[in-house]
Amino acid sequence: MHLGLLPSRGGNLPLWLRLGVHISLIIALAIGLISFLNYYNFEKSFRELNVSRVSVVARDLRQAIEVCLNICLAPRDNLELAREIAAARERTTGLRFAAVIDEQGRRLLELGSACADQDWGLRLDGQGWLGEDAVSYQIGLPYRNSFGLISGAIILGYDKAEIDRATAKLRGALLVDWMIAVLAVSLLVMLGTWLITRRLRHELDVAESALKVTDRDAAVPKLHLPILGEEVEQGISDLVRKQASLMEGAAEKPAHTLT
Repeated sequence: MHLGLLPSRGGNLPLWLRLGVHISLIIALAIGLISFLNYYNFEKSFRELNVSRVSVVARDLRQAIEVCLNICLAPRDNLELAREIAAARERTTGLRFAAVIDEQGRRLLELGSACADQDWGLRLDGQGWLGEDAVSYQIGLPYRNSFGLISGAIILGYDKAEIDRATAKLRGALLVDWMIAVLAVSLLVMLGTWLITRRLRHELDVAESALKVTDRDAAVPKLHLPILGEEVEQGISDLVRKQASLMEGAAEKPAHTLT
């Protein structure tokens, strides 16, 4: 009994393997898409969480600067502000630097290491901004004097490598999980399609054998094809009968002779 375990004539792959490969590919793509969406959502949420976390610190420091400006104490001369910035950097995980600039972009106070080439002075539009350099992501919040005019900004930079390590770790974990899931699902799919198609393959072979009957004296084979259905059974039987009838009529027809 041929169960479709070997390639059929013509070098084609067995039916269960052809179906299994295509189904496995579709499932692998679906799992990959879900994994990508999960990674994208995690990366977006993780970055937003860090922005919110650092923004809270930046707003507190901006408020401290504006309070001192109201009593005519410039940030450069504010020793308490320097201590607050140092304390904020110490208690905020991943914070690389904190800097206070004036309205021309000159650095009044700086704690930590910020890159020298920055465009902070061009970003003082009153709304705040998000930026980055080679080693840090940055949050800038402008502060105002007692007249409501922008007098500068407080900029906090947090470690880019720490953010990238967290997202890369999840990316690697998702890739490994995807490969394991695809391997497991593919094995199950291959087994499932083999179990499902082996009876179908057998019935197709039986039907093919019945249709190849050419002996007009041979009895019409009795078919039992539950998967293909009664209509297919009856259709094949009728076709075999008609084929036998045509062959019998051709044999009884007198041969024409040439004169």
